Amino acid sequence: MEEGMNALHDFGIQSTRYLQVNYEDSQDWFILVSVIADLRNAFYILFPIWFHLQETVGIKLLWVAVIGDWINLVFK
Repeated sequence: MEEGMNALHDFGIQSTRYLQVNYEDSQDWFILVSVIADLRNAFYILFPIWFHLQETVGIKLLWVAVIGDWINLVFK
C-alpha cells in the first residue's frame, strides 16, 4: 500500500514539474480554468445556465463537479 502511495505521490510531483517547465507561459489560463471549475462557481453559475439550456447536461456538470471536488479532497 505504501509503495502505491509513493508511486502516486511521485507521479504527482513529476506531473507538476512537467507543467511548470513546459507550460510556464500558460499560468493565467490554468488560474482561469481553476476559478471556473471551482465547485461554488459550477453550482451557482454554470449549473443553472446549463440546466436551463439542456437539463441532462446541467445534471452531468453538477455530478462531475461534485465527484471532481471529492477526488481532489481525497488525494490531497
